[in-house]
Amino acid sequence: MATLPPRAADAAGSAPVFERKTRTALGLLHIRRYRCDAAPTSFGKLGPVVALWQGKRRGAALPRWKDFGIEDFVGWHRNVALSDLIAEDADPRFRIFGSGAAELMGGDLTGKRLTDGIPAAARDGVLTHFAAIRDERLIGLLMANVPIPGLEYRTFKVVELPLENDSGAVGQILHVFLTTPGLLTPPGVG
Repeated sequence: MATLPPRAADAAGSAPVFERKTRTALGLLHIRRYRCDAAPTSFGKLGPVVALWQGKRRGAALPRWKDFGIEDFVGWHRNVALSDLIAEDADPRFRIFGSGAAELMGGDLTGKRLTDGIPAAARDGVLTHFAAIRDERLIGLLMANVPIPGLEYRTFKVVELPLENDSGAVGQILHVFLTTPGLLTPPGVG
């Protein structure tokens, strides 16, 4: 596991505030976290979703789920997930898990916690990642092989966008998945 030193800002002036690459039992896991004002171009093909989320902010406040309409996600519907987080537990429970996300991850996590479908999430640092998104109000970006035996040949990228609740605390995360063939080296190669 390697936590990387801070990187120089990209052309738009954005750099992750945290970055870690880890080899897991089933492939690679690359975690980044960014400030909420990071340039959408820092997120590649997921940049339009970040720009949409940033456009829903009200000053320093984060968007709420109710700030979005179904029409905001045209072209992304299948790949959207929404999870609830509570202050005492960083294991998100999925309220919505799109059919594209379910196909990618090998099952529908609607109504389930992340660790119900991906038991290695705690060991691999993913729950710590979600706690940091919640507590520090950061945008998350995770790139990985699907951490499920038999599906590890699949690679994906997911942006994790914090959402406020009525009291102003981060209580939900909007996740948008993107299948990324060839993004990471498959296990046992290179």
